[in-house]
Amino acid sequence: MEKMFRRVFIEITNVCNLACGFCAATSRPPAFMTPEMFEAVASQVRPFAKVVSLHVLGEPFMHPRLPEILRICSRLGLRVNLVTNGTLLDKFGPAVFAEKCLSQVTFSLHSLAALPFGERPQKLRRLAEFAGGKRGPFKIAFRLRGRREDAFFKETLGYLINAFPASRPQEGYEQAATPGAKSSGAGVKLADNVYLNIGALFEWRGGGGGKNKTGCLGLRHHFAVLCAGEVVPCCADYDGNLSIGNVNKRPLADILSSPRTAILRDSIAAKTPMPAYCAACGFSAPG
Repeated sequence: MEKMFRRVFIEITNVCNLACGFCAATSRPPAFMTPEMFEAVASQVRPFAKVVSLHVLGEPFMHPRLPEILRICSRLGLRVNLVTNGTLLDKFGPAVFAEKCLSQVTFSLHSLAALPFGERPQKLRRLAEFAGGKRGPFKIAFRLRGRREDAFFKETLGYLINAFPASRPQEGYEQAATPGAKSSGAGVKLADNVYLNIGALFEWRGGGGGKNKTGCLGLRHHFAVLCAGEVVPCCADYDGNLSIGNVNKRPLADILSSPRTAILRDSIAAKTPMPAYCAACGFSAPG
């Protein structure tokens, strides 16, 4: 049966081990969703979403019970895209990557710029080894965001070109890295089930003021559940300013079908005047 949403973000923690300059800072206290709460949320999400991502803010590998959460996802038959900065890749050992729920593991390479300069090559080398070695059948996506002229961007791109010499010719990378180019779905193929996706850094709310908004896909393509249970239209609403309910107080199905949600969905899509919160966000999409 066709799912209503392509993706749902479930924030299992808002805690991260890095302090990246491009990332938003939440006003919420540090928190970790318990596995029991996660299972209750994920069970309600399952009928609605094709893919689940285990983040809004925060680094999933910071959750001390991540292996248990992934086991729950496998038991529920969920498809998971595990997005991580990759710096804690070996924290739980290789067994965590044997979970059948894993559809894709995405490494946000631009996060490595927050590390001391001397630590970056070692972390990047480990990620490349992981992608090229024996692992599960899931896809690996290297996500590189930033400006092509930046030294970190050029060094990281150059490393991946050399690490996967059997991939497509360099022209493919050059085309993908052209300033202003939109990132494609799969990106550049590096190896079997290994891809590189290149694009500009996302501008969080407050960084996109003055842009003409043509609508957003929040509550149509995706929605998010924060670690305290608040349901929000998208991962850019990391403090719950546009919360449409809390799954600890009301069933998710009721929240998603409520008149309040329908009104907000139309507003975000620019069918009616957009919320002021959305107008200050750096992301927009065709309505």
